[in-house]
Amino acid sequence: MKSGSSRPAAAQSASRRNDDPEKDQRAKTLKRMTTPAQTFADNARTAPHLLMFCGILGVIGSLAPCAAMVWASLVTDHSFLADTVSDLGRGPNRFIMDTGFYINAASLIALAIGSTLLHPGSKRWTILVLCFTCLALLIVAIGLWDDFGQTAPDGGMSVHTKLTFGLGPLYLGGPLLAASILRDSEPGKAKLFVAAAILWILFAAAFKLAPDGIDGGLEKIAIAATLLWTVPFAWWMLALARQEA
Repeated sequence: MKSGSSRPAAAQSASRRNDDPEKDQRAKTLKRMTTPAQTFADNARTAPHLLMFCGILGVIGSLAPCAAMVWASLVTDHSFLADTVSDLGRGPNRFIMDTGFYINAASLIALAIGSTLLHPGSKRWTILVLCFTCLALLIVAIGLWDDFGQTAPDGGMSVHTKLTFGLGPLYLGGPLLAASILRDSEPGKAKLFVAAAILWILFAAAFKLAPDGIDGGLEKIAIAATLLWTVPFAWWMLALARQEA
């Protein structure tokens, strides 16, 4: 009896083992069939309301420095072409520009959190999350140091000026990473991200090399170029959250 009953059990076990490769193959096929858009939509279902908050803050916070610049320009003697954003960050009304910086940093943290919720599992996306986080920390640090230019005790660059150089690779690499990941699911936004990176690096470099009479205008154009990345990205995040909320 024992011997007879063991044969069917062994046959069943062998049958299961034979089925396993087929199941694995089907699972791999289904995984390949899952599009990036479906992956992001599925991930958005984990916490749609938090993702929606991150998207809203991402849009508002990205525009905050521009609003702060307009406000600060109205209450100070500021030249759009000749004076830089850093000029608005000093003096009795420096709190206006500093507030814009800090709200912008909060929006970048929100984009990092939202990106974590949508994480598709790729290394590039992890680097993108770190990029948002580093930008937020860097902008807070820039806001904390009001002195700029050749104001260091030894005649070299101040901490404020040194920190601004860190913005260059982050605002270049961030949108290019996002574009490379979303080029299939969001081709229109991917093109905007590439444009943001190109315009940013061109005008940021021109700002650093330009004479004092026009450097302020070039800097503001470079800042505006970053909005072609952060605002559409935040809006895309918000749209995904609204679909799943």
